[in-house]
Amino acid sequence: MPAVRRPGRPVGANSDQTRRTILCAARDVIAEHGYRAATFQQIALRAGVSRPTLHYYFATREQLYEVLLADVRAEVARCAAEATLAGSLLRQLEVFIAEMHRLGGAEPALMGLVVTARVDHRGVLRHEAATAVVATVHAFFDAVVVDAVRRGELAFDTDAHAVADLLGALFWGLVFHAGFISGADGAPEIARQLLRMVGFGLLDTPEPASVDA
Repeated sequence: MPAVRRPGRPVGANSDQTRRTILCAARDVIAEHGYRAATFQQIALRAGVSRPTLHYYFATREQLYEVLLADVRAEVARCAAEATLAGSLLRQLEVFIAEMHRLGGAEPALMGLVVTARVDHRGVLRHEAATAVVATVHAFFDAVVVDAVRRGELAFDTDAHAVADLLGALFWGLVFHAGFISGADGAPEIARQLLRMVGFGLLDTPEPASVDA
């Protein structure tokens, strides 16, 4: 079977700018409606481009989604790497949440896309890119809890994986709330209470917790 020839680049198009515009539009549409409800027509309208132009840059909706999630994973990994450098479990959690909050403030649709990845990860038709986003988050929690046990912040017989799962569940609840209920404005106070609970419950320490807005 002969290969299908892609249409040429639209006349007068700024390739990089058009691609960025399409990605931003797709991120907004998918964050608002979810991946399965988002259509190429909605994305093209939001981006202000024609369907043929959209298909020139991205052959399928799945390809577009995977590119978006790869960008999200890279940003989450950056936040995790920054937080891992902090000296204690509470500070690591504080920095991670603060970095994610700043990221969500700069890119409001990103929190919605993070949650979309989490929901998609549990769906029947999973996407590897969505699974990678979720895995990056949980790898961070696993790593910092294991380090906390090693440093003696947590008892040596602590089930590190169970604690990491608990922290992950709290994180996803916070992200869901920020992405779909209260918006970014409501996240800092919720995060402060979450960190206070961790500090005085899990760690049993009077160390204060703060989240930079």
